[in-house]
Amino acid sequence: MANSEDKTFHCELIDPAGKLLDCEALSVVVPAHDGQLGILRGHMPMLCQLGLGTMKVTPAAGTTGSATPTPGTAGPADLFFFIDGGCALVADNTVTVIAYDALALQDLETAQVEARIDEAARNAGSTTLPAEQRAHESERLRALQKLAESRRPA
Repeated sequence: MANSEDKTFHCELIDPAGKLLDCEALSVVVPAHDGQLGILRGHMPMLCQLGLGTMKVTPAAGTTGSATPTPGTAGPADLFFFIDGGCALVADNTVTVIAYDALALQDLETAQVEARIDEAARNAGSTTLPAEQRAHESERLRALQKLAESRRPA
């Protein structure tokens, strides 16, 4: 655990496939169901419902943990994850994000995005799914298409 003199806190991201992130962080921004939520060390305890969007983690320099550069490097780059629902628990300088679905954007290949776009398009047009789920899949489709567009070379 980080000492009280520094500005770091522990961050974990878990989805049904397992733990995607386990590191010390300087800041975390999660897509709450009603907008973006920024978290720093000392944040009040809370439980937050997540929506659809991008989670941004600024790892601490020299931190160890999965999905971070090797210790001793000069300030790791921000990490980004596509989040589709779940919850975030903030307590005792620890942020635990449990997502229904999460995708590490730094490791993402175009084929993975295209496969998820195809799945969302099929689900959005399905007549067997409830209207609420089709609406969610339409929103997910738009978010994934936007993500794919932002990854295309200029």
